Amino acid sequence: MDFIAQYQHDNQLLEQRYTSYKCPEINPYIASIVRRLDISSNIKKAVLAIDSSMRYADTITHSNKATALLTTDLLSALFYRYMAEPFNPEQFKLLTQAVKDQNIWKAQFKETGDLSLIARIETAFIAPFMSLDDTDVVTLIQQSSLNNLTK
Repeated sequence: MDFIAQYQHDNQLLEQRYTSYKCPEINPYIASIVRRLDISSNIKKAVLAIDSSMRYADTITHSNKATALLTTDLLSALFYRYMAEPFNPEQFKLLTQAVKDQNIWKAQFKETGDLSLIARIETAFIAPFMSLDDTDVVTLIQQSSLNNLTK
C-alpha cells in the first residue's frame, strides 16, 4: 500500500470512530510533489496530514467551528503520530518549525496582502526537502487559493 492509500485508510478509521469527522481532500499538487520526495512514507503522510490540517483551518467559520476544530485537531494528532514512527529529530524540527513559520506568514499575509508570502505559505512543508524551482512547485504556487484573495 502506498503512502497515500495508507493515509486515506488511517482517515477512514478516524471517520468510523468520530462520526462528525470527514477527512478533507488531499491537495493534489502537494500529493504529486510529496510522492517524488526521497523521505520515508511516514514523513510523506505527515506532510499530507499537516498540510490538510492547516488548509482546513483556513475554512473555519462560526457555523462549522466545532467540526472544523475536531478535523484540524485529529489531523494534527495524525501528523505527530506519523512523525513519531520512527522518530527523526531533524525532520521533526524542520516540519514543526514549518508549522510555526506558516502561521506567521499567514498572519502577515492577512494583514499586509504581501504577494511574496504566497510562495512561502504554499511550500512551507515541502521546502525543507526540495528546490522551489521545481515545475510542480511553481504550479502549486500558481494554483494557490490565496491568489484569489488578492484580486
